[in-house]
Amino acid sequence: MKNKTRYRTNSVENKTANIRRIVEHAIEDLAAALERGHSETLKRYLAMLGRFHRYSVGNSLLIWCQKPDATHVAGFQTWKQLGRNVKRGEKGIAILAPIVGKRIESAEEDKEKLLYGFRTAYVFDLTQTDGKDLVEFASVRGDPGADLSRLKEAIERKGIRLQFSEEIGPALGVSRRGEILIRKGLPEAEEFSVLVHEFAHELLHHQGERGTRTIRETEAEAVAYVVCHAMGLEPGTASSDYIQLYDGKKETLLESLERIQQTADAILREIRENPSPESS
Repeated sequence: MKNKTRYRTNSVENKTANIRRIVEHAIEDLAAALERGHSETLKRYLAMLGRFHRYSVGNSLLIWCQKPDATHVAGFQTWKQLGRNVKRGEKGIAILAPIVGKRIESAEEDKEKLLYGFRTAYVFDLTQTDGKDLVEFASVRGDPGADLSRLKEAIERKGIRLQFSEEIGPALGVSRRGEILIRKGLPEAEEFSVLVHEFAHELLHHQGERGTRTIRETEAEAVAYVVCHAMGLEPGTASSDYIQLYDGKKETLLESLERIQQTADAILREIRENPSPESS
């Protein structure tokens, strides 16, 4: 009996050491990717996003009221610059555009911009256009297999409600204190990554908000990268691109190292040490 107990203890210790090595190696890879800076995919993606205006709260509400499922919204000419055309017969989304003029006090003074009022302008959602595909953000690839079911079970064991929704776009996932929403129809590898990211938010950030949004998103995505890496998926530049989209850097990652390691380790244990009935 003592030999069996010692064997089990050694087996658990070996698993723990192996998980720790995987976590450390993955974090080193992610830190190196952040050190290299923006990938070409992220550069193109940011250039595309620069074409889309950031709308005021009022205009955002106007857009939502007229087209709740809108994701990427732009004017007629902006869509043309992006290689897309508004489909014939599509109805524009009305917003308020400022009317700005200039006043000159004297020939020697600078021209002062003045807001004279607002006019109605029209924008169109991506779904109202066709043409050249937009640049896609990097995504995780591979086949998580039974690990996806194990991950969902791990989330439910923690008392977190998991739901799938088509109404959270353009977000892929949302974490809101005891509930995770995931967009329907994601490829399984991407669904796995998004689930880990939101699970990490639940474990790390909802007992009381910690740090800036940059820190929170860096921590959650670093955990997703580590777990995906350990499960044999191919994160590519997806995680480093995501972190840099929120202005995260190698230094941000290293400052949160212990929290990331502990959370990734906990999620990996939940998945590996609690196999689902269908896979056992």
